[in-house]
Amino acid sequence: MKLRSDFYRKKTGRFFAALALCLLTVLLLLGSGGKNKPVSRSGFYFDTAVTLTGYGRDAGRVLEEGMALCQYYEDLLSRTREGSDIWNINHAGGQPVKVQKETASLIRQALDWAEQTDGLIDPTIAPLADLWNFTGSPAGPVPSDFAIQELLCHMDYTAVLVEGDTVRLKDPKAQLDLGFIAKGYIADRLKELFLREGLTSALIDLGGNILAVGSKPGTEGFSVGIRRPFKERYDTLMVLSLNDRSLVSSGTYERGFEEDGVWYHHILNPFTGRPADTRLTQVTILSDSSVRGDALSTACFLLGADRGTALIESLPDTEALFVFEDGSVLKTDGFP
Repeated sequence: MKLRSDFYRKKTGRFFAALALCLLTVLLLLGSGGKNKPVSRSGFYFDTAVTLTGYGRDAGRVLEEGMALCQYYEDLLSRTREGSDIWNINHAGGQPVKVQKETASLIRQALDWAEQTDGLIDPTIAPLADLWNFTGSPAGPVPSDFAIQELLCHMDYTAVLVEGDTVRLKDPKAQLDLGFIAKGYIADRLKELFLREGLTSALIDLGGNILAVGSKPGTEGFSVGIRRPFKERYDTLMVLSLNDRSLVSSGTYERGFEEDGVWYHHILNPFTGRPADTRLTQVTILSDSSVRGDALSTACFLLGADRGTALIESLPDTEALFVFEDGSVLKTDGFP
C-alpha cells in the first residue's frame, strides 16, 4: 500500500507541476499577445468621426490622452465653437486678438499655402462656405450670384496679420476657416504625443486623414483602403500598406448637396465663389507629414490634375492619386 501511495503521490505531483507549467506558458503567451491586441478609442471631433487605434500594454492610457488632445484642439481651432481662438478672431470686428502660439503658427502655415498657390487656397473663405450652407440640414440652397460677389469682396488672405501671438483681420467682415489644414496638423501632434509616451504602433484616423505611427505588429504596415468616390465607405479603390506615413484624401463626395439634378460640393474656388470644376472627384496624397498632405489634397484638387502633378513632382517624399469624374485615375510615378 505504501508503494502504491508513493506512486500516486509522485504522479499527482507531476500532474500539478505540468499544470503549473501549462498555466505559466498560457500567461506568458497572453502577456506577449497583449502587445499585438488592438485597443481603440473613438469620438466625434472636427465635424468627423475620429478613431485612434494602438498596440501595446499601455496603449489604452495613451489613446485616452490622444482623445483629450483632440478635445483641446477642437476647443482651440473650431470656428464654430464660441470662445475658441478662431471664433474670437472672427468675431473681433477687426481688432487684434491674443491667441495660443499653436494657433498663430497654424495660421502662418495656412497663409504660406495661400501664397504658394497664388490665393487658390484662401483661409478667409469662411463666410463663403457659410453662404453655401454645406453643413446645414438640409444643406443649400445654391446662393445667388449677387450674394456670392458680395462676399468675394471680403476674401483676402493678405489682410490677415500675424504678429507674434496676435492675429488681426484688417477687414472686419473677413473670417478664417482652417479646415483645409487643421486635421493634418492635429494628426501630426497626435503622433508626437504617441511617440513621446512610448506608443510606437498606432493608427490615427481623422475622417479623410490617416496617419500611421510605425506599423502594425508582425506586418510591414497598416492596411488602409482608399475610398471609391460616391460609393459606400468600405468600397475601396485600392488598399495601401502604411508604415510611418500619412494618407489624406479630399473629394467632392465628402460634403455637398444636389439641386435640380446638379451636385454642388464643398471645395470652393475662392476666385469664382463656386465649387471648383477641375473634372476631379478626389485627390489622395501620400506623404510623411499629415499637415502637408492635408493642404496638398485641397491645393491639388483646386489646381487640377496637370498642375497638381507638377506640384507633387517638385516635392520630396510626396505622391498623389487623382480620380476623375469618369472614374479613371492618374498616379504620380512613386505612388504605390
